[in-house]
Amino acid sequence: MKRELVIYTEKINCQDCYKCIKVCPVKSIKVEDFSASVIEETCIYCGKCINACPAGAKRYRDDTDIVREWAQNGQKMIACLAPSFLSDYGDEKLENLLKVFYCLGFSGVSETAIGADLVAHQTNRFLTETQKEVVLATCCPSVVNYIKIYYPEYEGHLAPIVSPMIAHVRLLRAAGYTNHKLVFVGPCIAKKRESDIYENETDAVITFEELGRLMESEGIYFSDMDRVELPRGFVIGASERAGLFPVDNGMISTMCKDVKPVDAGFMSFSGMKSVMEVCSELESWKPGKKVFVELMACDGGCIKGPATSNKEGIAAKRNRLLKEFDAFKRSGLAVTLPKRDVDLSYDAYKVPYKINCLYSEREIQEVLNSMGKTSKEDELNCSGCGYDNCRAYAAAVLDGKAEREMCISQMRKEAQNQASVLLRKMPYGVVLVDENLRIVDTNEKFIELGGEEIAMISEALGGLGGADLRKIVPYHKYFQSVIAGGEESAEFDVRDNNRNIRLSLLSIQPNKLVCGIIQNMDDSQLVKDIISEKIREVIKHNAESVQRIAYILGESASYTESILNMVIDSDKKPR
Repeated sequence: MKRELVIYTEKINCQDCYKCIKVCPVKSIKVEDFSASVIEETCIYCGKCINACPAGAKRYRDDTDIVREWAQNGQKMIACLAPSFLSDYGDEKLENLLKVFYCLGFSGVSETAIGADLVAHQTNRFLTETQKEVVLATCCPSVVNYIKIYYPEYEGHLAPIVSPMIAHVRLLRAAGYTNHKLVFVGPCIAKKRESDIYENETDAVITFEELGRLMESEGIYFSDMDRVELPRGFVIGASERAGLFPVDNGMISTMCKDVKPVDAGFMSFSGMKSVMEVCSELESWKPGKKVFVELMACDGGCIKGPATSNKEGIAAKRNRLLKEFDAFKRSGLAVTLPKRDVDLSYDAYKVPYKINCLYSEREIQEVLNSMGKTSKEDELNCSGCGYDNCRAYAAAVLDGKAEREMCISQMRKEAQNQASVLLRKMPYGVVLVDENLRIVDTNEKFIELGGEEIAMISEALGGLGGADLRKIVPYHKYFQSVIAGGEESAEFDVRDNNRNIRLSLLSIQPNKLVCGIIQNMDDSQLVKDIISEKIREVIKHNAESVQRIAYILGESASYTESILNMVIDSDKKPR
């Protein structure tokens, strides 16, 4: 089954804000035609761009339709429930959550912590056998993606063992659930990508967010579950301790509790910033003994996954999970899952690595120069483009991921220069005023209309910026009325120093910034321009009238001709 992209962009909603680039730890975003899209080949699917997008333009693939279709067709389905469900639904009774899945059409629920048990046991055994000093956990697909794509030389440090999701699915298949659709349910978007890579193992992946939407669309609510009765054997298996996996250090706790720990050190890090720092140190790190490193892409672990339905903080979620991690076992509802030998090798996890392009100093400098950054002082490193600094942005431009127009400081400077040129060239007086009637900017024509005194003030101060409009012109009250009223535009005919003035006011920012255009109606050239414009309007109007008359006359003549022809033809007929 060919599946759609895991993360995609609704281009019409993209607001060109570059927040997705800013939060993406690997900058796997391409901006093209002012729309930011994910680069599938280098994405680690951490989901940060989705949660950061203020316009909701970044989306992830919704698999609820296929789950709904299976349910409607009577297809047997098992929900493989991630142990982090306790941090999302801990306020609900476990039995009520199980009943929700029953009402959605599932024929069983099995906690993925069972697969985590297998992974913990196999990882510990691998540590006793390997000669490698540093071994990295492979439970988090975002971390595995990161290492395989960006540090392929360290791929050998990854424990050659599948994630708990894949281990769980293989265990269920080995136990005889071969005719069931196995649907993983959890807080992780990267699991959708992992499912695509391991073809024909996990049938679908839905997040806790999708589960909530599915419940809502089907009209299923926790408050109604007391009236529902679960069939026997609905809960398949139960883990004793691997329910701790969703928090940082949870895998290590499981390994050291259930299996005699080997002579090795254990470390745990969560959050992509820490993960990236650890990977950058691997080449030079010489621990002197075996060290197992548990790495998780989300800060605090899976309980803070990108697609959780409960947005509580880390402390509250962690506390709830630590108290209830063995809820399936304590419920007494689970039937025993027979033990089977399961292949946990992860050879099928194939991800092509990224080929890095190295650019010369000359190439980088050429891009910077094209954006007006000719010296170090010009490199503001403001991160407005989403990149950490100007040089990283220049490299992204060379990579074809970024556009020159993304440099906000340079575009602002160019816009200001263009606005200044436009102001200077306008034949009318122009003044920009803020809500306090302080002048923001003017052109020379405005100063000229103000007379010698205003010209002297402008010359002495180097311009009128910051001056009080009330001390410059007598018609300031019109500006005040537009600012207070929030009007988009207004026009006034004003008498000023024996001159007739046309004052046009445009609201640039409602109640904040107003542009005033001042025309001297006594200016002979302006009068000529107005008369010429009116004459052109009259000529155009007359021409259109003549065209309409000609059309009407032509239509009338044609009608008359057709009637006369009918009369002639009828007269020729024999009587």
